[in-house]
Amino acid sequence: MALVVRGGTIVTPAGADVRAERGTIVVEGDRIARVAWGAEAARVEADPADRVIDAVRMLVMPGLVDAHSHFYGTLIPGLIDRLPLDVRRPFLTACTDGWTDRDTWVATLLGAFRSMCAGTTTVLENGAQGIEATVPAVRALMQSGLRAVVGPMISDRPFTETMPGYVERLPDALRQEALGGPMRSARELVDDCLAIAKAWHGAGGRISICLSPWTPYGCTDDLLTRVAEAAHAHGLPVHTHLLETRPQAVVARRMYGTTMVEHVATLGLLDARFSGAHAVWLSDREIDLMAAAGAAVSHNPLSNLYLGSGIARVPELLRRGVTVGIGSDGPNCGSTGPLFEIMKLGLGQDVGSIEVGKKADLVLVDAGTPAFVPLNDAVWQLVYGESGRAVTTVIVNGDVVLERGRPVHFDLDALFEEAAAIGQRLAERARAGLTRMARLEPYLQDAYLALLEEFGGDRAAPPGR
Repeated sequence: MALVVRGGTIVTPAGADVRAERGTIVVEGDRIARVAWGAEAARVEADPADRVIDAVRMLVMPGLVDAHSHFYGTLIPGLIDRLPLDVRRPFLTACTDGWTDRDTWVATLLGAFRSMCAGTTTVLENGAQGIEATVPAVRALMQSGLRAVVGPMISDRPFTETMPGYVERLPDALRQEALGGPMRSARELVDDCLAIAKAWHGAGGRISICLSPWTPYGCTDDLLTRVAEAAHAHGLPVHTHLLETRPQAVVARRMYGTTMVEHVATLGLLDARFSGAHAVWLSDREIDLMAAAGAAVSHNPLSNLYLGSGIARVPELLRRGVTVGIGSDGPNCGSTGPLFEIMKLGLGQDVGSIEVGKKADLVLVDAGTPAFVPLNDAVWQLVYGESGRAVTTVIVNGDVVLERGRPVHFDLDALFEEAAAIGQRLAERARAGLTRMARLEPYLQDAYLALLEEFGGDRAAPPGR
């Protein structure tokens, strides 16, 4: 049985341009088998057993790719605010410590639903609750129907080592509170990630696993080297947070005696499998290294704005040949918006356009909504007029996963009810940790401001409170 999407205005990349023209798409299995344009579209016949979607009042576009997200944020909205990223991390830890597998499953499924409502068919999900939370996250993504690259964030360097001057500023009575427990070894972390990849990489034709060191300066060289070796040996992509803030650039210089990108390049990590989220504070030399290696950047504009991290040099990245995709960074960073750019994320040439042989990842947008009446320029109106509210149908791998704005493979009302109950419990649980962190925050802010001062240059972005 084929799936026929008939008569819609197909909007798809075509070389360096975008084509917007009426047509009909025939899907067989998980791939696009035929695209008929104009008059030819009317001649496409469907068998009685085929499913036909009337798309005459629709724009039909390739599914969008969220190149960086943290779905755990769906269950902790509003618990942390007004904090820049470098101060924020231990507060996030206070909100996610002690999560159950069910908590992770609900957060991930809720995030998946929000993504598909915005026309997203592929996400790079960066879990932050520990490697052990990866399996429930993958199971939720499998149930949702989304395509996903999943990367459990790993780190073997204590947070206090990534914020020079923080511990030294603390009074003796508070110092022990700031110090975390023992870190897991680099070998254990990579072995566990490879075990997850062995079990889940390729699952259902929609799940991929990537190796995801939290950020290079949050990992020892031993861990980064092991990640590079494992990525080469097993053909896995690597995704990391890269120079998101000015203090990170300062700490990298102190730690390595050179820039962050130059250092990871010496460890064998920088190649075409590598993508860095944010990449706000890249130097000219680092941009050139990224371009030469074929590495990619996930640009997170709303998150960068919300956190005051800075403005990424996207025009310069593109001019020098760096692949740039767009990420949401998730609800915890102020972003849930739709995405109108793609990045391959190690998925090869399978997604991103409506062509014969490509994966059937399609989004149908109601052209009878205010943003598209009158319809003068489909691309312009999608980018500047659409917020995700007009998305009616989402197809992933040839499977309809969202229909008339409702998920097909799970009970949305039951999910909302459970998410509300879990969110209340997590908020109550987090209060003690957030209260403890409030005592430490002034010293953390002082250390952060000292690093900003050392960086110098543009101080336009607010440092937080």
